[in-house]
Amino acid sequence: MKLPSKVRHRTFFALILAFALSPAASETSLAQSLPNGDWLFQTFDSNICGWLGLSGATLTFDPSQDNTGNGGGSCHVSADFSRSGVFMVSALNVDCCACQTDATLETSNYVSLDFDVKWDNSSTVPLSYFNTNSTSSGILIAAETSAGERIIGNSPIIIPNAATNGWVHISEAINPLPANVSFTGILFETTYAGYGPGTVAAFWLDNVKLVGHNSKPTISAVRGGGGSFTLSWTASYGTAYSVFKSTNLVDWTTLVTGYPDGGTLNSPLSYTDSIANSIQAFYRISSP
Repeated sequence: MKLPSKVRHRTFFALILAFALSPAASETSLAQSLPNGDWLFQTFDSNICGWLGLSGATLTFDPSQDNTGNGGGSCHVSADFSRSGVFMVSALNVDCCACQTDATLETSNYVSLDFDVKWDNSSTVPLSYFNTNSTSSGILIAAETSAGERIIGNSPIIIPNAATNGWVHISEAINPLPANVSFTGILFETTYAGYGPGTVAAFWLDNVKLVGHNSKPTISAVRGGGGSFTLSWTASYGTAYSVFKSTNLVDWTTLVTGYPDGGTLNSPLSYTDSIANSIQAFYRISSP
């Protein structure tokens, strides 16, 4: 399936400040962020525009199910499991009413595809069968790019059993994609074995987005002994950071770049300034 491709790029960055007082003063922290680099496909607050059900998938807007608490809704997805077939759902940037239209997105700006899912317990197909009885044993998520279709994660998405009791958040890391290609949309797809006449598998989707390298992190600051000051922040897998320090918010000193070496493997990530002995200091964390 080939999706339309048009060119428009956005650049985002995040700025984080942490405020440290002298050891004798009370501990204070300040965090500030500029707009992050997430790309929102749909929150389904009033419709499902931009989303298409193909090859056995039927999509409808459901205002009664919502995982944002804002009185919106979600996208109800149902698949006909009467006989073997192909299940496919697509979201195209060119048709996306919740984001900038006619856009392509540089693949290197994003680290994961995130969404919320809830299983519809009125389904006549068990979740266990939906997850396992297909050629891919789950749902493959693919990025449609200017270089063609490319699978996003290392393995198909398995809807957790917890989704039968409520909403579950899914975050699927994006494998490195070819350089200089752009997202034009995403596909959810699988080929499944039929369960029997009149059977249906169904679930709800909400808050589907691509998460950028420079998404707003959560940070904390802890005063240590001997004039040390430790910053801890949520970090994206594979991303390296730089930490800067200032006493006047004008002149900045680089404490570390390319940290950690080889990129983030675990989150949260921490860095300690062992010489935090000024009356006050400001810290800035950034990623390339």
